[in-house]
Amino acid sequence: MVTSYASGRYGRLRQRFSDGVTKWLRRLAVAALCFVAGPALSCAFDMVKPERTAIDWIVDAEKLVLARPDNENPFVYKVNRILVGNDEIPPIEQLVDTPSRRHLAAVPADTVLFAHTLESGWQRVAYVNQSFQDILETTLDHRLSWQNAMPQSRLDFIVSLQDSPVLTHETIVIGELDKVPYAELRQLDLRFSDEDLLENLWTKTGYQYQAIQALLLGLSGTPAARAEIHDFINRVADWNWANNLGAFAAAYIELEGASGVEHLANTMLLDPKQPLDKLEQIVMAMSVHHGIGNPQIMTAVQNSIDGLVNERPEAGVIVARQFSLRSNWSQTAVLEPLMRARSVALGDLVTIAAYVARSKEAAN
Repeated sequence: MVTSYASGRYGRLRQRFSDGVTKWLRRLAVAALCFVAGPALSCAFDMVKPERTAIDWIVDAEKLVLARPDNENPFVYKVNRILVGNDEIPPIEQLVDTPSRRHLAAVPADTVLFAHTLESGWQRVAYVNQSFQDILETTLDHRLSWQNAMPQSRLDFIVSLQDSPVLTHETIVIGELDKVPYAELRQLDLRFSDEDLLENLWTKTGYQYQAIQALLLGLSGTPAARAEIHDFINRVADWNWANNLGAFAAAYIELEGASGVEHLANTMLLDPKQPLDKLEQIVMAMSVHHGIGNPQIMTAVQNSIDGLVNERPEAGVIVARQFSLRSNWSQTAVLEPLMRARSVALGDLVTIAAYVARSKEAAN
């Protein structure tokens, strides 16, 4: 009887303690909601914020000028025309490099575009010749509507530049597409050559855009693209880390559908030896494709996520993080038990609790 009473009393105390911790976590999660990122503008498959493109500099700059070498000192830039800003223009403390000096001397109509912000100072944006003039004028015409946004007019303009033979235009298009959410990217009329994408995929200059180029290869679906994506996934299966794995994994799922999800789960996601920071890139790719809404892929993704969290509760935080970044609240059932079990670190519990709180908030 004493043993039974003590056991029951301990159980009630333990339950009250558990309920108290859960309530505390929920309160903490509510406080943390403002710190949980919403949907990102960029596809962000490289897990870093994309570089500013020339169009970003044009629409966001506080001051925007065209400059040429000073007649009295050809090694120094002098403002030729103010496009944005007032007459209080700080000096451009950048020297005219030799190639620019030669080009500008040969074509008096050409200029160099500089943008200025308090954060970065002067930034050289582009060499403005006849081929860049239309980009500059169109962007200036849409300067207000394109600030921190990717409206249809900006997408249409970028898509229209695909067929341009000008190398600068190709770079702008790739950089702009790097900011487009994947679901929207799939709907665009993209006409990139596999040869060009594959040629630049592993170059030093093309590496900063490797993620978007991998995605474009996945969307193209050609035999050459398929071979490249498959080779990468097979090659990195046993690595501890692989840059841009998220983009290649998303391309792999695009090419192979639900069977691609299952392959990624069997070879990496459900392998207990794989490091979590590497697996987060796989989860990122799965969360993106889950949000697109293909029923077979959604089922395969859910099975994979369930298996991952059941085998490794500490992986719950990467699920919460990646699905919350896409405002996808489908993982509440698999994550909520982790709050009560308290089988993960406190900081991770807060992230998971914030996800659960937001999912319930979205359901109301």
